[in-house]
Amino acid sequence: MSTRSLAFFPRFFMLCLLGVFLVACGSSSSPEGTVNDYFKAVVDNRVEDAVAFYSIKDVKDNDLTMVKGKLQMIVGEQISKMQKSGGLQTLTTKTVSAEGDTATVEVEITYGNGKKESETLKLGKEEGGWKILLN
Repeated sequence: MSTRSLAFFPRFFMLCLLGVFLVACGSSSSPEGTVNDYFKAVVDNRVEDAVAFYSIKDVKDNDLTMVKGKLQMIVGEQISKMQKSGGLQTLTTKTVSAEGDTATVEVEITYGNGKKESETLKLGKEEGGWKILLN
């Protein structure tokens, strides 16, 4: 093996690793996994990561900036609520129903202050992973 090909290998490996990371970020192989990863991003105050869990494939190009802005506001409000409620104590999946390329996940959120809340998210399969639907 030449030194030139040896020098290429680490860069190739890093590019492959980056590709895997980018594909994994913002979707999961299961609806439940996507919902858990989404709430982890909210708890960790990672707005952009949380927004990436939403499906925006059907949004028109001229509406994209507005929709992303609204999603950032929604995530920001969830982060604020989470912080005001003492953080996340537990996230429990109550039900998962999947049929074809759509799924519904109902979770129970228990906040650090002891309050509980249920939330139902609709998801769609997108590029091999699951994304939270806007409607």
